[in-house]
Amino acid sequence: MHSTFSDGGLPVKHLIDYCVAQGLTAMAITDHDNIDSYEEGREYAEEMGIEFIPGVEVSSSWEGRDIHILGYLYEPTHLQLNKTLIALREGRRLRAREIVSRLAGLGIVLNYEKLEQRTHGGSIGRAHIASAMVEEEYVANFQDAFTRYLGNGMEVMVGLEGEKLTPQEAIQLILEAGGIPVLAHPGKTSCDDLIPSMVDYGLKGIEVYCHGHASSSFRKYKDMAKRHGLLPCGGADFHLRREDDRYCPGSLRIPYDVLGRLKDVKEGACV
Repeated sequence: MHSTFSDGGLPVKHLIDYCVAQGLTAMAITDHDNIDSYEEGREYAEEMGIEFIPGVEVSSSWEGRDIHILGYLYEPTHLQLNKTLIALREGRRLRAREIVSRLAGLGIVLNYEKLEQRTHGGSIGRAHIASAMVEEEYVANFQDAFTRYLGNGMEVMVGLEGEKLTPQEAIQLILEAGGIPVLAHPGKTSCDDLIPSMVDYGLKGIEVYCHGHASSSFRKYKDMAKRHGLLPCGGADFHLRREDDRYCPGSLRIPYDVLGRLKDVKEGACV
């Protein structure tokens, strides 16, 4: 799930409240290239009686494909992790400035400073820009912003891929910080051919419980996890609260044992 430190719609404490209300036992906020949510929320989560573990979603790319690597249970003060994520966030900010500039050339004028305020100093993403476009009534809805302007391959986005880690570098970074690297939403990423090499790099888990995974995809990735010795993980990938609470935290009934197995791997790596 994501907070306003990246492309989520709720501040950290509000997101914790929401998870408590949904009856969750444990949670991890996995903001894009940002771990500030853990420091902000850990004491409040303890007060609210919900287990709160370090999480992050690290951006990586291979041959033009975006591949997101989740990191759990890392050491939040790890120097190289923090330095790398700061550099990645700066790249996002530079890209966001250029997108805003290009949109202005098309007559879509957005206030960059307001965009920065949305993230509370965190990562600025296309979702923030899309939301601003909806609010300013330049597009009818969030999806319209991506279909017409912000989607991959659109004129506004040409040449704005930016610097990203490779999957190997992202996995290694999480491992060096004492964390557990997990491949996010494999059904959406479409990188099945790369999974064996990522296992060789040190990948420890793969998301099996995902919105958008049909029963056939669930079985496929569960079998793949077993075949490669990966932990079957999952998450709702929550961003924005909907009136019908679709895709909310807790909308996937993920067994607590998933977290228990992550902890076992963590303890085994520290022995």
